[in-house]
Amino acid sequence: MEIKEYKLKIKEIIDETAKVKIFRCGIPNGSEINFFPGQFFMVSIEGDEENLKRAYSIASSPTEKNYLDIGLDKVGRFSTKLFDTKPGHVLIFKGPYGKFYFTDEMKNDLILIAGGVGITPLMSIIRYCKAKKLGNKIKFIYSVRTPADVIYKDELERIKKESHKFDYLVTVTRPEPGQNWSGKTGRIDESLLEEHIQDIKGSLYFLCGPNEFVKSIIAMLEKLGVAKEQIKTDVWG
Repeated sequence: MEIKEYKLKIKEIIDETAKVKIFRCGIPNGSEINFFPGQFFMVSIEGDEENLKRAYSIASSPTEKNYLDIGLDKVGRFSTKLFDTKPGHVLIFKGPYGKFYFTDEMKNDLILIAGGVGITPLMSIIRYCKAKKLGNKIKFIYSVRTPADVIYKDELERIKKESHKFDYLVTVTRPEPGQNWSGKTGRIDESLLEEHIQDIKGSLYFLCGPNEFVKSIIAMLEKLGVAKEQIKTDVWG
């Protein structure tokens, strides 16, 4: 993919959870932004005197021609500035970048594993496969601190109902009384992976999250017999 720069106006800012916002940026009529699902862009704010920029994965599908979505929480100087923007402000996207992506030529079952906001590039893959009606079976395993931290909760449930090829599992690492959570609890471990992945050695894996989280998942998968070539990673921290 050719690396280009795009100036896009924020159309909408969605409060996805108490901590995470989705920034939806409009693609002007007649313009086209090409990327593979899973890739990222360097994002900056037009007019920012510090000229700060940060890498953000695109959460929307490449098949969506009207907007780009990025999702993030407030963790540093740039994201704090981004949280202060409003619809109408202009963001500059430069890219696409990254070797963490899915293409139509990948026919394996997909196992997507994320922690927290690591869901964003995986949502691009999920949305893309659904939009293209691809044959890949997808299992998404998602680790969050509390039930309130599940990003795209309603959409995940809707896609599961609409597609027999998609299923997902959420595990909560910090369950507390009163959260009304009856699902899985605890960190992702080897037994969870073994229980919920049908074709362990034949699937293609996309892992996204903090460095230690991803490293631990890789170690578990390799112990279960997954070849390194079957694992793609997107890490931070």
